Formats: sequence, C-alpha cells, structure tokens
Amino acid sequence: MDLIGWTRRGAARRLGCDPGAVRQMANGRRPIHPDFGAWLERLAAVHAPLSPELRQFAESMGCDRGEWVRYPRGIRPLSDEEAAALRRVADAHAAAPKPPGWVTQQGKKEGDGT
Repeated sequence: MDLIGWTRRGAARRLGCDPGAVRQMANGRRPIHPDFGAWLERLAAVHAPLSPELRQFAESMGCDRGEWVRYPRGIRPLSDEEAAALRRVADAHAAAPKPPGWVTQQGKKEGDGT
C-alpha cells in the first residue's frame, strides 16, 4: 500500500470495507486473502517505477481511480515516457478496481449482484 500511496483508511474507503479489516491485515492479525495480496502486488508493480514526483502526479490526476488525462491542468508538461508510465498506472487501476470476488461492507460480491 505504501508504493501505491494508500493509507490503510484510504485503501478501506476505496474497497468499501471496514478500516479495521485492512488494519488487521496490515498488522498481521488477520490473514491476507491471496486474491487481495495478488491484486495489491499487481498495482504496486505499476507504481514502483514512478519517481516520488510522478507518484504525486498519479494521485492528483486520479490514476489510482483509473482516470487518465494526457495534459492535466496544474502539472508541468509530461515527457512521453512519464505519460506512458502514468497511463499504465491508470489502466491497471481501471482494469482491476477491486480484488476478484471482493465482498463489500454490504456483503455483496463485486460484479455479481448478489
């Protein structure tokens, strides 16, 4: 979560779950579901190559929400390489906004309507 730039509370908000559940997983008091761990690792892998400056840009641009704008306002012009890296981050988040089979606070699995 550190590589992605998420706090425990921020991750819980994005996942629609109780912050205590994320805190317990992070503290080792609750097992990390394999799908959740794999999902975080995939997202962290696309964030890892970013410089601290680009991580800040990714957050302010909404890349962690799957949003992408080639010429964002309020940010210095991006090189083609920087833009491509940020696009990979946005695409990864858009492709998998939540772990497979993730259950929300309401007890409904994402994507299956149950």
